[in-house]
Amino acid sequence: MLSCACDAEVAEHFKYCSGCGRDVRDQTLCRTLRDRAEWTFEHLSEIYLNERVPREEVFTSTNLQELARRHGDRVVITEFTQREESRNGADWEWWFYSGKVCFGMRVQAKRAQRAGGGFNLEHRVRGNGRLQSEMLVTDAEATGCLPAYVLYNHRNWVPMSPSHAPVTCRHGKGSQRQLGCTIVSALTVRATLRWPSPSPTFVRNRSVPWHRILCDAGTTQRDALQAAWWEVQNLHRGGYEDLRGTVRAHVSMAMARPRSEADSPGSSWQYPPDDEGPVAWDGAEQGEVDRGEREVLDTPVYRGLNDIAEGPVSPLPRRVRDMIAGRRAEPPDERVAGAGLFNLGEK
Repeated sequence: MLSCACDAEVAEHFKYCSGCGRDVRDQTLCRTLRDRAEWTFEHLSEIYLNERVPREEVFTSTNLQELARRHGDRVVITEFTQREESRNGADWEWWFYSGKVCFGMRVQAKRAQRAGGGFNLEHRVRGNGRLQSEMLVTDAEATGCLPAYVLYNHRNWVPMSPSHAPVTCRHGKGSQRQLGCTIVSALTVRATLRWPSPSPTFVRNRSVPWHRILCDAGTTQRDALQAAWWEVQNLHRGGYEDLRGTVRAHVSMAMARPRSEADSPGSSWQYPPDDEGPVAWDGAEQGEVDRGEREVLDTPVYRGLNDIAEGPVSPLPRRVRDMIAGRRAEPPDERVAGAGLFNLGEK
């Protein structure tokens, strides 16, 4: 028997729940994430035309609460009380677990702007003036999570090539509307912010529909938690390579151009025509490029993130265990708006 959202049971051969009218076939987390992406894609377009757009946190809370409503047996959402100034650009934590092991993500949301589809990637946190992306990366490493951005997109995004288009998964056909919610490593954002003219297109085209994290969970090779962890590890590795390539290109360019040009930031900086990322210039000595890379990436924060990404899933932190059990738990810092807890174990 299947269960409706209104807790009524329905026979396997029925398509809809008689109590609430909802489709009850294949109500997986992947399918719900696809549905919320499609809702976001259309809803964000409509409100840009008719009313003031709410903050990103409102979209995040709405989407996660809908996940909890549909999957109350495996999704718990906890929202923390915050001072108003702390809510400006707050992060969310996502914890995916099975039994006593888990992995975590520290997530920042950005909605596409009305014109051009850009994102406010250069936002600085109120109070200390630090780049939000920098704090996201630092706070993620401190709490044992990998940092990511969720992008809320609307109808101005047409995939630039078939490789960027949504793909069909076992839960349904691919659709452009599934680009309403995409996810990308925060290191990709850190990479593009090193260029004089940050490219939202570069970040957006590096992102993938957010249901991809959970779409293939539970294969013959991996259980659900390991399958999701594999997807998130690859997301981080891609972001790390984006950042590494940008740093090397930065050093190469500074060495290759005349000193007079070096005093004019951005005079020769560019993305390749296919927007596949920055490329190191010819003429730089390999040793200098390597040294420049180490100065940025061989730091405790990036080393720590790589240790997390290359390691196994870890034991559940106590505060996460408390939230799963319904006990009061304090956030790790004041910038966390809430936590989403996803049980990927057997049900």
